[in-house]
Amino acid sequence: MSEYVTPAALRAELSSENPPTLIDVRSPDAYAAGHIPGAINIPGDQLPARVAEIPRDRPVVVY
Repeated sequence: MSEYVTPAALRAELSSENPPTLIDVRSPDAYAAGHIPGAINIPGDQLPARVAEIPRDRPVVVY
């Protein structure tokens, strides 16, 4: 994948054999209100401290 992913490209990647890890960097309240199924919520201000939680065996999409 490239630096930027279109919604159509993301849908295709999510159904592939090696789907990307999705990281939702919004607040927990925004995440609870609705998110992409399977996304992991790591708020942007916590990302540096929690980067070890992100799997490294596949691509990562941050939104």
